[in-house]
Amino acid sequence: MSKHLGRLLIIIPAAVALAAATLGGSAGAARTDRAPAGKTFVDRLYGVTTLSRSDAWAVGLEPSASLILHWNGHAWSKSLSGAGYYLGTGADSATDVWAVGGTSWFSPSAPFIEHWNGSAWTGVPVQDPSGGGILSGVAAISPDDAWAVGTVGPGPGIPSPARPLIEHWNGTAWTITSIPDPAGGGSLHAVSATSPTDVWAVGQTGPSSEGNNHQTFIEHWNGTAWTRVPSPNLAGGYNVLNGVSATSYRNAWAVGATAFSAHVNTLTEHWDGRAWTVVPSPTPDGDAQVMAVSATRRTNAWAVGMARGDTCDPQCVTFIEHWNGTTWTQVPSPRPTGGRLEDLLSVSATGRHNAWAVGTIGYSRTLQIHWNGKTWS
Repeated sequence: MSKHLGRLLIIIPAAVALAAATLGGSAGAARTDRAPAGKTFVDRLYGVTTLSRSDAWAVGLEPSASLILHWNGHAWSKSLSGAGYYLGTGADSATDVWAVGGTSWFSPSAPFIEHWNGSAWTGVPVQDPSGGGILSGVAAISPDDAWAVGTVGPGPGIPSPARPLIEHWNGTAWTITSIPDPAGGGSLHAVSATSPTDVWAVGQTGPSSEGNNHQTFIEHWNGTAWTRVPSPNLAGGYNVLNGVSATSYRNAWAVGATAFSAHVNTLTEHWDGRAWTVVPSPTPDGDAQVMAVSATRRTNAWAVGMARGDTCDPQCVTFIEHWNGTTWTQVPSPRPTGGRLEDLLSVSATGRHNAWAVGTIGYSRTLQIHWNGKTWS
């Protein structure tokens, strides 16, 4: 494995080997620590969902606990800190918000889910696959229809063989939905839905955090069954999709990374209703990867990630690109500390003038930045 691929695998949500936290313990009570926009909390954020200018949720972990933050239009506040960790969040409304993850990072893990009903977070039982597992993404369609995707296997800090995991919420219970495993196994990192009959899940084939021969992996739900859909792979030994966002039956984006020789390049794919095709996207400094995407219409989509550096030496910097209906263009992104590692791991937009992106500063502080229609700050 090249050092570039080693870094790439380190920060994929389902395979973060740099984590120093040992997670577990009993659930903690809700907290009210507050920070205005621009301020940070301890550790990192892996997922964000934006409902309006005054309502957004971000999820991740603290050194020894899970972390859920809420934006009320003026400040970020800590809404929940307890057991496990969270890798993804999704919402259908202000009273139907999900956070998903796992119970342990460096040992056998079980899927972990919390639900927000507008007034409180509640742990919801989830079916545990044989061999354990984690959930990396969730999409809520309605109060009685949601999908969560991830990996069957141990915690993300343990390199291992893996199988994709898909679970469905029917308003009463979460249950596993079986799909054929890709050859050599695989993982699902993200999910997006436009309706009960149009759901996309993306990830990679191969083990969860080792190897050079991963390929893109896309599944689609048509209301009756999940079906694997052909997805492009570029030349090189590694292709992965980290994020997906769909706005209609004929418009969806999937983003990730591909390895060329000793460098990692961005990978951006589009669904037009018939096929997935690669769309050119910038790779600043000749080394970048995209971790998440959020589209609101055919002419507006954001993608975020990290650029520069061999194992972040000398630096890894935040990376943002925008789709205007014709091309992907790099957009200036904040570097709040100028430190060795600053990375954006998730993005969520409600329109042209409101989006949040979240991530980490050195895996020790959270990073939250906002788009107001003119600049990211």
